[in-house]
This record gives sequence, C-alpha cells and structure tokens, in this order.
Amino acid sequence: MLSRPRILSILLLGLGTALLAAGILLPKVLNVDPKMPLNLPPVSYTLRAEDSVSTRINEEGKREEVHSPLQRQLHGVLIEPADADKVSLRVGVTEMRELPPEVMGTDPLTELIEANIWTVTIDRLTGEALAPATLVDRMAGVPRSVAFEGNWVKLPADTEEKEYLIFDDFLHDSLPAKFVGEEERGGNRVLHFRQDIEKTNLAQKYRSYVSQLTQDDKSGFLQYQGTRDFWVEPKSGSVIDMAEDIHLWWETRDGEPIMDYLRFNGKMDEGLSNQLLFGAIQNFQRPALEPWSIGLITSGSILVFIAIVGIVRPSTRRKAE
Repeated sequence: MLSRPRILSILLLGLGTALLAAGILLPKVLNVDPKMPLNLPPVSYTLRAEDSVSTRINEEGKREEVHSPLQRQLHGVLIEPADADKVSLRVGVTEMRELPPEVMGTDPLTELIEANIWTVTIDRLTGEALAPATLVDRMAGVPRSVAFEGNWVKLPADTEEKEYLIFDDFLHDSLPAKFVGEEERGGNRVLHFRQDIEKTNLAQKYRSYVSQLTQDDKSGFLQYQGTRDFWVEPKSGSVIDMAEDIHLWWETRDGEPIMDYLRFNGKMDEGLSNQLLFGAIQNFQRPALEPWSIGLITSGSILVFIAIVGIVRPSTRRKAE
C-alpha cells in the first residue's frame, strides 16, 4: 500500500502537470490577436495643403482653376454586417477648398470639390478586403461595384517590414506600398511605407463625370500621378499618419496639358497623428497573458519537481527496515 507522502507526491505531480499544460496552452487557447474591435470609434484622416489647385465650373459653364488651401479627408466607420472574423468598413472621402474664415461654411457647393463613399468588407485581423467594394459618388449617386484587393487604412496586425498592396481611391485600384524605414514617435515604433503612382490615364480605367474634358475646342483625358506615404503602428496594423503629393490633370491624346483638375501636396497635423497613434495602442491592446503563462509554468515546474523527489525518495519505513 502506498504511503501518505507518496500519495501526496502523486497528487502534486498531477497538479503540477496540469499547471504546466495550462501555462503552455493559455496563449494558444485564448485569442490574443489584436483584431479590429467592433466598437472602434470613427477615425478621420485629414490632410491639408496650403497652396493647392482645383477646378470649378464658372458662371459661363466652363471649368477654371482655383488656387486655395485645400483639405482632403478620409472618414472611416465600422458598420454591419460584422462577426468574429470580418466587418464592413465605410469610408467617406472628400476634397474641400478652404474659403476665407468670414465665408467658411456658407457655400458648400463652392467649397466641395468631390465626395465619394466607399464600403468594403475586411478581415478584422489582416485588414484585407474580402470582396469588391461599393462606391457611391456625389454626382451619379448610383452604387457600383469596384474591384478591391489588399488593404487601405488597416494593415495586418504585426505589420512586417515588407511591401503591401494598398488601395488608391483615385485609381480605383491597388498599388504596392514599399517599406521605407522605421521611426520612433513618442517612444513607440512606427513603420513608414510609400506608394509611387506612375502616370495613369484614368479615362481608360473607368468612366466618371471628370474623365474627359472639352475646353476651347480641345478634348482632354484625366491623368493621374504622385506619391503617397503611410505610417503604421505595427502591433495593430493601424495607419496613424499619411502624406500625399498628387496631381490630376487633363491632357490631349498628343500629351498636351489642358488644365489641372487637382494638385495637392498635403499632410496630416502632428496632433491628429499622435491621437491616432495613441488610439491604436489603446484600442488594439492584447490581453496581458504572458505573466500568467509564465507564472503557471513556473508553479507547475516547482510542483512537478517536488512530486518527483517525493516519489523517488525512499520512505521512512523502508529506511528503518
């Protein structure tokens, strides 16, 4: 018959083994991946350029260039349908002229250059699109489907120092964003990516009310070129800062420029970028399972060691014999 100390040692061995297993399996059983929270508040990326060029239709019905400060904003919000793995993302994109303070907000039609609403279903962990996007623009007002690959304002969690495919709303297509380098902001690691947009004839890619222009007996087709920079908080994959240097203009078939549609070299305010960085760190925090896991493994190892010593050590009765 087993002695009490040996029975106790066997029980300790079982308990220690259970604690070891729990410590090893805890991070795997519980989902610690920083998925996009379904209650994430709306996020706005507002870029501003002091000296920009846009166009408007004057009283004579012709387009004319306007030089003014300009804002370009992407406003994202999570909507239904959503589940444990995916969520619908709606992004409103606007380009607005900044009028003098005394008339700001009094004439929205003069201020507004363009407004589009994009809706796409994305993976909550990788940020990648799972289906084509739906686009509603302010002129047509009729939803239409647009092929959508890769990411937009959310890259995969644990973003790597490599190239990613990121959507371009002017291009209605995705382009690679190459890794530029690593930076530190407020003691936090941030990754920098850049898109290089080669000259593209947008009139050949899709039709819109600005795809073509007839002005002074010249017919032009909308062209697009530029660069776009993204800064990403890598643990969450959240884009926390952007800068754009983009140019859209009409030119003839022979390559003769007719007029600028939009010339914009803008960036986000440092304060807004810092807010987005803080929000990404707070909203995408992983559960602190590592201390618990280490504690369980350590406790289990100690109990297993004590149990083994108790099992293999000769009992007091056997020594006496």
